[in-house]
Amino acid sequence: MSLTPTKRALLLGGGGLVAAASVAAPAPEASAQVGDESTLSPWGAHPKPPPDPLPRGVALPEAPRAWTEISSYHAHIYFDEDTAYRAAQLREWVIHRFRVELGEWNEGPRGPHTTPSFYFGFGVDQVPTVIPWLMLNHLGLKILIHPNTDDPYADHLINALWIGDTQPVNAFRMPRSATAAGGDIERIYPNTRPSLPLES
Repeated sequence: MSLTPTKRALLLGGGGLVAAASVAAPAPEASAQVGDESTLSPWGAHPKPPPDPLPRGVALPEAPRAWTEISSYHAHIYFDEDTAYRAAQLREWVIHRFRVELGEWNEGPRGPHTTPSFYFGFGVDQVPTVIPWLMLNHLGLKILIHPNTDDPYADHLINALWIGDTQPVNAFRMPRSATAAGGDIERIYPNTRPSLPLES
């Protein structure tokens, strides 16, 4: 989308140059490729374009963030007295199938997690197996999967993925920058030794 003077005026609406700069046209090499009649899926042919121009006051980043900001992931598995046996089974399955950092079994709230839970940390390279495996093997439990970046608050509340139902997470005291708060980006230290092949 190139911004002609007319479109730029519509976008600004008297709002200033910052809004116009934040919705700059994508680079020519990044133009989208869309389907046509040769597309196998009927939903891929002639997709409807997004609205143009953007509503007044909308400011978008000029470019996406790099996925390499993510150093690792945590999967937090929540349970209660009625589902603890399921969580224990899932924990055993994970221990024997994945090389992960296995955390403690917490029978009460801990940190931002408001109910009993355990977690395991896994590397970026394990995303293609761990997440689909949990989708099919969560045993009806609530699972929070979050990235580990320099923004723990956003990691837990904004950029997270849920499997099963959701529940409150108390990130009230979490910093928006771990390094600015004197800490480090969360890293994982695998402590399990898988003994079984992953089902395929």
